[in-house]
Amino acid sequence: MPSAGLIPSTLRYAKDYHGYGLLSFFLWAFGFILVGILLVSLSNAAVVWSSSDKFCGQFCHSMIWANAAYQKSPHYHNQVGVRASCGDCHIPYDSSHASAAEYFYLLLFKVDRGAKDFWNEARKTIATKKEWEKRRPQLIASYESYLVKHNYITCRGCHSLEAFGGPRSQMKELIHKNMVKADALNCLHCHSELGHVYEDSTSVPPAAERVSPSASRPPPPKAEQGARPIVQPPEAAPAGWYAVEQASTGAKLYASNCASCHGAKLQGGVGPGLNGMSWKQRFAGIKLLTIWGEIHGPMAQYAGTSFTEQQSLDILSFLLQQNGLPAGSLPLADTRELSRTIPAK
Repeated sequence: MPSAGLIPSTLRYAKDYHGYGLLSFFLWAFGFILVGILLVSLSNAAVVWSSSDKFCGQFCHSMIWANAAYQKSPHYHNQVGVRASCGDCHIPYDSSHASAAEYFYLLLFKVDRGAKDFWNEARKTIATKKEWEKRRPQLIASYESYLVKHNYITCRGCHSLEAFGGPRSQMKELIHKNMVKADALNCLHCHSELGHVYEDSTSVPPAAERVSPSASRPPPPKAEQGARPIVQPPEAAPAGWYAVEQASTGAKLYASNCASCHGAKLQGGVGPGLNGMSWKQRFAGIKLLTIWGEIHGPMAQYAGTSFTEQQSLDILSFLLQQNGLPAGSLPLADTRELSRTIPAK
């Protein structure tokens, strides 16, 4: 039996050991928390960096030509001074405040695409500009098919109907409202050259640049149904903004729906004049797509009617004719042909 003098010593040792064990536990726990915070911070920094323009445009050799085209686009330079990054357009939920589930999907997406990109970079699949140009139509079709399949998820990450502002906000809301309500988006149907502007664009060219369907050309690569069709760059670019017959059709539509406000000779009345100096002040330097939107949205609403997409294009053709822009052999038949701007003179 231990002596009475040993009992206080044993209890004191046990108490000291318990205190040391508790301190050790808290130190280890604190260390694990710090390591966890560090790992999360490093992982998030890697996710952000790998979505940056610098990473995509400089670190990835095969993207240098796409990056050059991106720097010519409205997503890079625009009037509002807000730049859409590579990640905003090409990575789902990268442009929005993702939920936990969405962020997990984002990480899986980046791992999948990153592994494929790393494999192709290592194999030097696209080592020269010539190889890039050869693969570009296929890559465009693949990306646009992804957008269609996921209902333009990356576009919707930045753009919302409630955020439209500026002098033409009403037009923008009217044009997009029905599309948003129907949840049947097709952003590239009108906005085909926002992300990349190539000197020999593989998007659908303007009417002035389209070639005759009977021309002997190799068939373009196929895109998924609903995606923007890919057309090979044209060999010639005949002049002209519209077809004469189309302008005649537009004149009849204008007379029956628009003349009561804007005047039979476009001189103005209740609405502003649409020719001469009034036209130049309102639309010089403006894209055809914007003018088409004004016709298709607010003007139709004020007239108490609605126009089909083609009818709005016909009225636009009439206005172009009346303001001295030359006709061509091919009509305006698609909103993707409206990237040209009205000349200042």
